[in-house]
Amino acid sequence: MMRLVLFFFLTAIGFATPGCRNDAGKQNAARPDAGQDPELAKLSQQLEQDPQNDSLLFRRAEVYYNLEGYDEALRDLAQAIGIDSLRPQYYHLLADVLLDYGRPNDSRRAIDVLLTAAHLFPDRIQTRLKLSEFQLITRQHSDALATLDYILQRDPQNAEAFFMAGRVALDMGDTTRAIASLQKSVQLDADNGDAWHFLGRIFSRRNNPLAIRYFDNALRVDSNDLESREYKAVFYKFRGEFDKAFQVYREIVERNPDYSNAYFDMGTIYLEMDSLQKAFDHFDIAIKTDPLFVMAYFYRGHTLELLGNLEAAKADYRQASKMSPAYPEPKAALERLGEK
Repeated sequence: MMRLVLFFFLTAIGFATPGCRNDAGKQNAARPDAGQDPELAKLSQQLEQDPQNDSLLFRRAEVYYNLEGYDEALRDLAQAIGIDSLRPQYYHLLADVLLDYGRPNDSRRAIDVLLTAAHLFPDRIQTRLKLSEFQLITRQHSDALATLDYILQRDPQNAEAFFMAGRVALDMGDTTRAIASLQKSVQLDADNGDAWHFLGRIFSRRNNPLAIRYFDNALRVDSNDLESREYKAVFYKFRGEFDKAFQVYREIVERNPDYSNAYFDMGTIYLEMDSLQKAFDHFDIAIKTDPLFVMAYFYRGHTLELLGNLEAAKADYRQASKMSPAYPEPKAALERLGEK
């Protein structure tokens, strides 16, 4: 009965049927990209010798997935599941592949895969947590909350479930409920950096200084958490605490010398402080570290205009407008300077 259910499951979501299993290893081994990636070539060679090895098929599917070879990953996973249908990690990767492939109805298929896995492994919390994450991504909020309620009924102290409940509430716009769930998550697991980060973002939007404590906790968990460090700097900038903002931005560029956003944000602070030359210098670095940074061209042009260098300003405005024709500010600036 289980094999019959899986057969209909696999064919319903568009995978290869078991009839082509014996040729899969040889077919993929002959692909041009198999010779370009050493690990892929090695796995394909091993599968020629052992085409029914589901573990090798799963590993090759992972490699294909990382190389964005979605069709190949799907074929390998269909074959792996056909050989051994009781490996939850096969379903998890299958859902990831479908979601990232993004063809019509693939997100629904990804949910179906995880629902099937939840049915096959009813006591496996990690599978239901992944299901709730995918339900959040596809904005199936009620279903996600039902999945999380199922988890918490069986494991009332599951920190990750409270974290996901907070994410769902936040996506629904219920920040009060989100805070309660996220705070419960960090009470149960003080090393949940993601929960600290989202608490920091919520309190930042409320202009509440507690945001700094939350971001600092996220950074305690992971000192390389660039996003939390940047949000912390933006919070200081928003509150007009420029010295503190500069300190955090300098920490960012010390760790990430090519991080253009930090230079750009420092430039906007210097612009607000009327330190025009310093503003220009930072916008200039932002462009050098990211030549496609449209807003940096516009702001460098604006600074040049304030410095009286109108020809150079117009050149930057033209560049920004050329790179992003829908961006209205450069066009308006050029018109203001008499250029149509």
